[in-house]
Amino acid sequence: MIAASAVAFGVQPARPADQAAASGARCPTDPLAPAVTPQVVFDSTPRPDGSAARYGSLQYGRGPIAPYEIAITIDDGPDAALHQRVLDILDQHCIKATFFFVGRYVDLHPEMVRASAARGHIVATHSLTHPNNLRRYSHAVEAAQIRGGFDSVRDALASSPPQDRARMAPFFRFPGLNASPWMLDYLGARRIAVFSSDFGTDDWRGISPEAIEQRAVRYANASKGGVVIMHETRPHMVEELSALITIWEKQGYRFVQVVPAADARALAARTPDPLVPSIW
Repeated sequence: MIAASAVAFGVQPARPADQAAASGARCPTDPLAPAVTPQVVFDSTPRPDGSAARYGSLQYGRGPIAPYEIAITIDDGPDAALHQRVLDILDQHCIKATFFFVGRYVDLHPEMVRASAARGHIVATHSLTHPNNLRRYSHAVEAAQIRGGFDSVRDALASSPPQDRARMAPFFRFPGLNASPWMLDYLGARRIAVFSSDFGTDDWRGISPEAIEQRAVRYANASKGGVVIMHETRPHMVEELSALITIWEKQGYRFVQVVPAADARALAARTPDPLVPSIW
């Protein structure tokens, strides 16, 4: 592990809706963190041309997240060996995240999806089986992959309390970030927002924890924070996660949670051939 950067960034003024910042309550297991993660709403309203709303400056636009805010988003789970550890680390720092789950792993471990929602994390989807070249398949397969991920999460949360079921978001992330115009239109017609990211950690490259830390800090500084992609299937990422959070905290970043608008899922559930259920 490398030492935290000596470069300090000033914490940005709190937004009016940040109840945690206003209260001053601190995380009991991380004195650098507030007790409650402020939420940032990402709109799922389709673009004027009908295609999906989309976020992430690696491909699209940054979205409503402010400079020096970081929203943790975690892909490819739930991982049988590592998901519980990720949840515990996030709890240690009083951070709420957004998980983009893969349907086939949801089917194997629905209890992990339920645990994530119960702990206050947003549950989103990342296709059924994670084909990196999904845009090269037929439209029928593309639609089945997208729908399959949503169906798996819906089924996993079916027995959860209403407040946990409500954490299923109309959000989707393409495997490998490989979108296509047809799939963007398909998702837009169903009021599903698409997420890329503002920066990453390169954890998918199989690099060491030290290399993950160096790159993640450098990329965050270059983009002034934003939505970050992490992968819970990468042991070195999980090994480094707590230390990386602390480094960012010491640099003046604060953590926020990506959430949908209050009516986003209800509106998505009313579309023809919807991908998300109403509150069931």
